[in-house]
Formats: sequence, C-alpha cells, structure tokens
Amino acid sequence: MNIHSFQDYLHSAYPSRNSRAAQSYIKAISILDELFRKRDVFDLNNQSLSEIRDPLLLSKIIDYIAEEEDKFRREEESIFDLGKSTQTSYPKKRFCTAAIRRLGEYVDYLCGEEATEIMRDSALSGERLSSELLAKFHINKQGTEKEILAKHRIGQNLFRAMLLKLYHKRCCLTDIDIPEVLRASHIIPWSERKATRLNPENGLCLSATYDAAFDQHLISFDEDFRMILSPMLKERYTSEAFKTHFRKFEGKAITLPSIYAPSQEFLETHRSKLVV
Repeated sequence: MNIHSFQDYLHSAYPSRNSRAAQSYIKAISILDELFRKRDVFDLNNQSLSEIRDPLLLSKIIDYIAEEEDKFRREEESIFDLGKSTQTSYPKKRFCTAAIRRLGEYVDYLCGEEATEIMRDSALSGERLSSELLAKFHINKQGTEKEILAKHRIGQNLFRAMLLKLYHKRCCLTDIDIPEVLRASHIIPWSERKATRLNPENGLCLSATYDAAFDQHLISFDEDFRMILSPMLKERYTSEAFKTHFRKFEGKAITLPSIYAPSQEFLETHRSKLVV
C-alpha cells in the first residue's frame, strides 16, 4: 500500500478520486483546523490535524469533537458556533466526527508501520523490544479511564501490526490469509503482565475461530509448537465439524516466523491452563 498522506489513505479506502466521502472528510478536517485556530483547545499552535502523529492526542480530540457535535445538534453552545454559516451541514451530519475518526485510523496505521520497522531492524530481545515500544508509545503510563482504554486500543493495534508482519498475514495454524479474520493472539493476556504487552514473542497470528479457542484454553501448543486439544473438548465433541476444524489440526506444527518465534516459557504457562 503506497500511502504518504491522509489523503492517500482516504483514497485507498475510497478508490475513486472523485469519491464524495473522501472529499467530505478532507473538507471536514479543514473546517476543524479553522475552528482550532480560533479556539486552540489542545495547544496545536496552528498545526493541522492531518499533521498529528500522536494517537493518544487524536483519541482525545475525537472524544471532544463528538461531544461538541452533540451540543451543536442540540442547539447548545459549541466550538462549531465559531464556524461559517455555510458549513453547518458538517457537524449536523456528524461528518467532523467521522473525519477525525478516519484520521485516527490513519495515525494508528502509521504507528503500526513504525512499530513493525523498529521490530524488523531491532537486535533486541522480545522483552527489551516490548519495553522500548511501550515507552515510545506511552502505553503503560497511568491516566484517566478513557486514556487507559485508548492506550489499550493503541497497543492492541501496534501488536496486531507486528504479528501480521511477522506471520506474513497468514494464520500460523491453518494458513488462512484473509487479514480481516486474523487475530493477534496474546499468549500471556494483556491484562496479566504489562511487560509482555508488545513483546512479539508473546503472540501468535491465528484466525478468529482458533484465536477464540486459544483464548479460552481449549487449544494450546506443545514444546514442538504442535497443536494440542483440551481433554474436555475431545470428550465432549464428536461432530464432523469438530473433526474438520479441530481434530484435523491436532498434532500439526504451526508455521514459525523467521524472528521472534513464540516463547516456550509463555506457552508453558498457557498449557498449564488447558481446560481438562
């Protein structure tokens, strides 16, 4: 994907250069830039929103614009009162919130690309790489409940970008290569150990069904990275669907990435919780 700007990102989502949606989003960002020049709520100092690369800051701006649009639609005082009378259709139709959310997605994409480049060029262990990325993107810092939720989303996006890169956008078990159904599965859950949150050795790229089974400890992987099934699963299910989607893969080794293979220490912890 050859993306160098927010406009490129929009046009990749809406391929026609004459797409009304893409043009509306670009115009909405321009309107917001004008409003923030009049009321600099976030100390942008005339910086265009499209130039921001901080996903947490954009998350705050998204929440703010959504609230201001709600006020405007209720005919309450809002930042949109500072805008031109000919542009009222944008907040009325929520184009401004939609546009800033699209911009947030673009910045998430850029951060994911940056994280994968750091990972690719790094000689660090998975643990030290995770520490570096967590610090760079301020993932583990304390904040408000909204900020913590935003950091969780940002961190999950970074982790997904790295895992998809490592596994060449394929499920390591089934070889499914449809990104929309692939998941970046944490071996040690996000909530259980902060230090492993962005450690690529703490991840597997699995399609949605196997990610769900892995998360519920119905499947795991042995010392040779072969899939093992929960005893409960084998005792309770005998259908053809079970045989096709689970029995078939029992004992099958996953495809390992060339760097940052999943940690056997983490997998051992996961195996110990297999449902019996």
